[in-house]
Amino acid sequence: MGGGPIRGMAATGALLFALGLAGAGDTPTVADAPKAPKARPLTALRPPPNPEALLGLPPVGATGCTVSEILETSCGVWWGASPYQDEVEPLEEAVGRNMDIVYTWRGIDQARVPGERELRMIEEGRFVHTNIEARRFGSPGRPDIPYREIIAGEFDDSLRSQARAVAETGVPYFITFDHEADANRRYNRRGTPEEFVESWRHIVDLYRREGADNAVWVWNVTGWPDNLDRLPGLWPGNDYVDWLSWEAYNMTDCDSQPNWNHVVSFEEALAPAYEWIQREGPEHGIDPTKPVMIGEMGTTDIGATETYEWYAEIPEVLKRYERVRAVKLWDNKVSEGCDFRVSVNPHALRGFKLAGQDPYVNLPDRVRELVDFAERRKQGREQD
Repeated sequence: MGGGPIRGMAATGALLFALGLAGAGDTPTVADAPKAPKARPLTALRPPPNPEALLGLPPVGATGCTVSEILETSCGVWWGASPYQDEVEPLEEAVGRNMDIVYTWRGIDQARVPGERELRMIEEGRFVHTNIEARRFGSPGRPDIPYREIIAGEFDDSLRSQARAVAETGVPYFITFDHEADANRRYNRRGTPEEFVESWRHIVDLYRREGADNAVWVWNVTGWPDNLDRLPGLWPGNDYVDWLSWEAYNMTDCDSQPNWNHVVSFEEALAPAYEWIQREGPEHGIDPTKPVMIGEMGTTDIGATETYEWYAEIPEVLKRYERVRAVKLWDNKVSEGCDFRVSVNPHALRGFKLAGQDPYVNLPDRVRELVDFAERRKQGREQD
């Protein structure tokens, strides 16, 4: 992606690794699920000059599995969440594992991004994905910001501060600008699709100028079939996007969706946008080989067995969609009549817990160790 946003994480552009999972074919049970281990800081890992042998890895070049410079893994899927009340620890304790990625929400007017919460999660070993909203988070009610003000540079000072802070983290940092720009409540509300695209490019260009080469840009839309015809007009271009992202929801009987009285499986929610990108993306300049992140997913209560199975089947579904390399739960509620929190639904919790132990979405520590090793090796080259 020659001129793309993040480059040079490793000299080869990717590090080779072998998962080498013991008993990878065994199906874990909820009873077997381990307690969530204490997260280890990425910066605490110090491989010696020949780390492959110590980590139990084959020599570089001996396997085709990769973790790329934008954190695309070819042998599994990162597992994450947008946690309830911004606290990921209760969710991790409940499901017996750490989240690989945590979704956070910030305003374009906020200069201190990443903030203390994001920095703490990075220090504890998680990746962070922050959605930068075109809203004033520093004002009551968080009012919308017209895209034309962003394009005019009225928020460049706060964006420069954000970019420098992201660069200082020294680790890959996922960023989205104004997620779900195709949604009815946003489309043509803060500006035209053309202004959205110009705003996106303005932000990415500014981050690049400030040295935030570790920013990984995630273009996020709803993925709803009725909105697919809006996507070409919202596309910023291949050089401005690293990951494609959309949502996978079932909202049966959700009071905010009064006509949703049917059930949509995880696969049925995921597939329309996936197939559209693969089939029609190139016609609109969208590279269908980019990695895909399911930015948010979840279901309302659809019955004990059905709710459990909705979550438990996710890993097997993901294996049929090779471009999907990250999935995040939306562990929140819209209203009292539209609740997606797995912690308040024992059937959802059991299914999500079981899914999270599947080796396909539970990448071993050595994968994260290689990501950290690559970053520190890059930093060492830059200092020479």
